[in-house]
Amino acid sequence: MIGLDELDCLDYLIWLRTGDRVAQRLNLDQASVSRKARRAVAAFGLETRKVEGEWQLEGDCTLLDLERQVHQDCRWKRDLPLRIEAQYYSGPLLLDAPPKGWLCGAFDCLDVATPLSLLRRGVVDVWIAGFPDVPGDDDDAFAVVHLDRLPTHLVVSPGHPLTRLGQAITLEDVRQFPCLALPDGAFPKCQAVLEGLGLWNSPSSVRRYSYEAWEGRTADEVTVAYASAFSISLYPTEKVILPIEIPLTVGDSVVVPRRFANHPRFLALLEHLRARLESMRSAYPELEILPA
Repeated sequence: MIGLDELDCLDYLIWLRTGDRVAQRLNLDQASVSRKARRAVAAFGLETRKVEGEWQLEGDCTLLDLERQVHQDCRWKRDLPLRIEAQYYSGPLLLDAPPKGWLCGAFDCLDVATPLSLLRRGVVDVWIAGFPDVPGDDDDAFAVVHLDRLPTHLVVSPGHPLTRLGQAITLEDVRQFPCLALPDGAFPKCQAVLEGLGLWNSPSSVRRYSYEAWEGRTADEVTVAYASAFSISLYPTEKVILPIEIPLTVGDSVVVPRRFANHPRFLALLEHLRARLESMRSAYPELEILPA
């Protein structure tokens, strides 16, 4: 085994991607983070490289992943800090004041594969995912607890030509304009619904959330975007919800390795998240909080 602190530095670096973020989370200086991460990599005969801002390990990670499982079990059993990731909109809303003993990610993943991989390998402990792009309720590896549901709206800038159509607007009208899209497969279930409607047709290569790379693309007053009552609050400028319903319901679902699904710390986290949602109910009339 290697030390908890050495593997922590490596995994936090992979998770958070910058030495500065890791140093702040672990109360270390960046030189110590780098040195400890290198020791962990060397202990397993691996190499690291950074590709488009993402740290990648090269070599056989089998032993490393087994070690991660041991360290993860230790975190849960010994009341050490647990790691939680969330969507770019739900993290700031639900974890603005995380419960004691939980350390938050950067809340900037714009796909399903990245946080699910981190969770599967034991780099993170819990993920607040965006429904419907979550593991199935019968998944062998993960337990999924559904928290809430919200309708999805089509939104545009106030000066968009579609706003002139009023209640007469149709999906065919919307299809005449570019509609935001992420890389293929980023959120496959949402993508399938929106593609089936003839939307999701203006792709972007963005992998990590930033307003400019995602919602900010509507500033051209041509592009159509998607938003729930939660995510629309991220727009710094006014957006108009088009008066047309689409069959896409979204929400927040908590994903955890199945072996921790009944752990007191996880159950306490669920209570915290549900209490947070209850406190937000009056501000979000469309919010449906699901029963425990």
